[in-house]
Amino acid sequence: MKNRILLGLYSGLFFALPLVATDPSFAKVTMEVLNPRGEIDPPQTVGISPRLTDLAGKTIGLYDNGKEGFTAFLDVTEELLKKKFSTTTIKRYNGAFDLGDRLSSKIAKEVDAVIYGSGD
Repeated sequence: MKNRILLGLYSGLFFALPLVATDPSFAKVTMEVLNPRGEIDPPQTVGISPRLTDLAGKTIGLYDNGKEGFTAFLDVTEELLKKKFSTTTIKRYNGAFDLGDRLSSKIAKEVDAVIYGSGD
């Protein structure tokens, strides 16, 4: 029974395809495929700031996001920087993991370089 139904479908397609292929109205049909995600411009990229050639006389920011152990790391880092570069000024900052635009802009205006990390 299934074989007869399939044979009927195949034979119907066999005879219908030449009619569709020769009908001029089918030849004029075009399709436009659209991407549902749309077009999004990529974010502006910003290069890395040039490295400082020397830390002497510079202001260095140390940012602590409050993770356990990182305050102690920055304490030692500050001590080592002061020993090696006695004219360097150290400024400490703390806050959330994500600095946000306001705080990062403030830090950028106040220091020549910043050390930011996360500890655990």
